[in-house]
Amino acid sequence: MMHAWLRLQGYRTLSQDVEEGICQVLAHMWLESQIMSMPGSNIPSTSSTSLSRSSKQGTRSPFERKLGEFFKHQIESDTSPVYGNGFRAGNQAVLKYGLRRTLDHIRFTGTFPY
Repeated sequence: MMHAWLRLQGYRTLSQDVEEGICQVLAHMWLESQIMSMPGSNIPSTSSTSLSRSSKQGTRSPFERKLGEFFKHQIESDTSPVYGNGFRAGNQAVLKYGLRRTLDHIRFTGTFPY
């Protein structure tokens, strides 16, 4: 979805690590919001934005929680230069500057802010 959003918003062609990195950051944020919206969740938030904690899908099963945690961990621990390093660079930028400012910087420079 983030790839489509970037195109629809007029982002120019980005390097693979920047495009996949910011897409992984948004996927990670979405997974985190889904996990945090589950009843009984006490997992501390690691993203820089406050996401809605209300679940529109209703109660989730323990399996769904485990699945979300698994995919979130996969994103965090990916060792590939494009997806893993891209995620870590993008996540650091979002933690430091926020999502909006990071996206603005990517739009104007094609790179993550440092």
